[in-house]
Amino acid sequence: MNILGIDTTTKSASCTILKENEYYTKEVTNEITHSEKLLPIIHETLKENNLTLDNIDMFATINGPGSFTGIRIGLATIKAFAQVKDIDIFSISSIDLMSYVAAKKELENSNDKKISVLSLIDARNNRVYYRINNVSLDENGKYEITSSMDVENDLIDEVLKNITILSSSSLIICGDCVEKYNEKFEALKIAQKLNFYPTTEDLIDCYLHLKNKKDYMYNAYTLDALYARPSQAERVSNNG
Repeated sequence: MNILGIDTTTKSASCTILKENEYYTKEVTNEITHSEKLLPIIHETLKENNLTLDNIDMFATINGPGSFTGIRIGLATIKAFAQVKDIDIFSISSIDLMSYVAAKKELENSNDKKISVLSLIDARNNRVYYRINNVSLDENGKYEITSSMDVENDLIDEVLKNITILSSSSLIICGDCVEKYNEKFEALKIAQKLNFYPTTEDLIDCYLHLKNKKDYMYNAYTLDALYARPSQAERVSNNG
């Protein structure tokens, strides 16, 4: 199976192709030019692997949260591809993907089969996107992500208040702003803290190993962006 995955939620636009169990990735860093650079890097990645879109069996993308413009560009592109080929799209939030990556690192070499993960993305101005997920590993090496909350956007101090109800000894905190807020986490005595942002290779790996992948399958008509907060234009409009 050949899988093409993209991510445009950050300043970096990336494309990964899984071909014959090998990953091939291209990336460009400049959020302003996502609309200009995404299609060329997809084309280059396909061409270097002697593939065309006709050879792709599955599309995958991160649908947010993050850059409003970047998300729209990425989703419009992948939905157009999927509509033309009439195939499905595996799409997961960067928040849930982070939880998968962090849990996989922890559970693969552990006797535990389930762990709670707080995933964070820097939303600037001391705000973060976040969600607490439970990730479990079954006997077949498949992972399942579950949660009782939506992806939220809040001040980091409010997030810390909310997570004190959990057992900190069994909670992993991960995200692209863990180092930024490390001092705030020190008092919680968290078991594990991981500073990273998921890659398009992680995205495809998640598709291959996720037990409840049906919860993340869409087509060109059902896939929507996850913004987790109103856009700047909407906020200005709502404020009069």
